[in-house]
Amino acid sequence: MKKKGILNREISRVLATLGHYDLLVVADAGLPIPIHADCIDLVVDKDIPTVLQILKLLSSELEVEEFYVAEEGNSINSAQYSDIERIFP
Repeated sequence: MKKKGILNREISRVLATLGHYDLLVVADAGLPIPIHADCIDLVVDKDIPTVLQILKLLSSELEVEEFYVAEEGNSINSAQYSDIERIFP
């Protein structure tokens, strides 16, 4: 049984299958998801967990080659954008 890191079985499965140039999307509620895409809903309550909490956990398990943030991400919430840049330098 796994004792550390991401313990969620579905997330662990997806992370184990990622390779170079594969994409993983972390989004809050409302993002349209294509039917054929894996979707793991982690919501417990409004803003629990936060996107930043998930990104911090992912950063400990993944070698991230590149990340993208929605264009409005920096202009609407520059503090969160700065936090993301600290997580993925």
